[in-house]
Amino acid sequence: MRILWMELRRSPLRWWFPVLVALDVAVLFGRSQWWIGVWPQASAAAQIPAFYLGPFLAAYAAWASGRIHRLGFEDQHTAGTRPRWRVEGTHIAAVAVYGGVAYVVGALVAAAVSYRDAGPGFLWPSYLLLGAALIVLCIAVGHIAGRWFPSAFATPVISGLACFLVVTMNGGPTKAGLFVLSGAPAVEVTPGRLAVRWGFALSAVAVAALTPRMLSGYTGERGTLIARLPAIGSSALAVVCLAGVLTAGPVQTARANPSAPTCTRTEPKICVWPEERMYLPRLEALARRVAELPPVIKSPSAFYEEGLRGGKGQDTDFSIFEGSMWEVADSMSIAISRASTPPSARRRTATPKTGA
Repeated sequence: MRILWMELRRSPLRWWFPVLVALDVAVLFGRSQWWIGVWPQASAAAQIPAFYLGPFLAAYAAWASGRIHRLGFEDQHTAGTRPRWRVEGTHIAAVAVYGGVAYVVGALVAAAVSYRDAGPGFLWPSYLLLGAALIVLCIAVGHIAGRWFPSAFATPVISGLACFLVVTMNGGPTKAGLFVLSGAPAVEVTPGRLAVRWGFALSAVAVAALTPRMLSGYTGERGTLIARLPAIGSSALAVVCLAGVLTAGPVQTARANPSAPTCTRTEPKICVWPEERMYLPRLEALARRVAELPPVIKSPSAFYEEGLRGGKGQDTDFSIFEGSMWEVADSMSIAISRASTPPSARRRTATPKTGA
């Protein structure tokens, strides 16, 4: 712990920490603000800054891990009394602490602005842990890149850009699931899917800390096969975890139906997930508009948000996309149109005539 504290005190990241916090908050509010007041959406929004913090910290980790070689202290560092993995792990931990604290500050800001309108509950930890796993993974990748290629400029730039591009192209919720873009109440990040991502991140850290650097003039104990076994084992584990990430399926899975959905007090009633109670005033206004329709136009007695009825009514149940009521009104109009259409007309529409 004393060594970690020393590393934190002398790390150049202490000067970059305000920039990390500013980046987190800028991403949090720069994309949109519709998530404020809905705990699962706020949790997903608080996780999104990891998408940008990760590549930034990967670039710094690449620069920091190559300092020893650039300064000519590689042999002294290797021959030190402390195990090499412990020193490397301390460097990784120092970067993760600064990045993690900035990430937590952003999450607390998201909680503070949501607390007044969101009702009971708090941020969903599964989304925050998913973002933390992405940050740790990027730091490990940058660290090992800096050890193998200790350039002061090229390696950090390439590491940061590579992490950003790879995560952008392959880390989305429908692919590797290293991040999500939205946190609809109907879905959640299950512990099993989260554990797979964390296993991949931690195995990457093990590779970064245990894999020896190849030095052309160095033939010490780390050149033996026995000394390389931890690095070989951690690398194999990382490959297995990567395969698990790629085959585990979507990171978000459907939630169980709530026993008591939140509904408007109007007729017809509109029911949503309890986490979206802040939309009730706007939904009640929609319900009053429906109640004012002429008697010839019939309406269902209730409308439901997607996921509340399981597999029932999936073609008419609505979703609230980025806080907009447009899709809600569109789905309600389809259900009203179906209820108002006479059965004979529906049969003629479903069975078109065939020509002779």
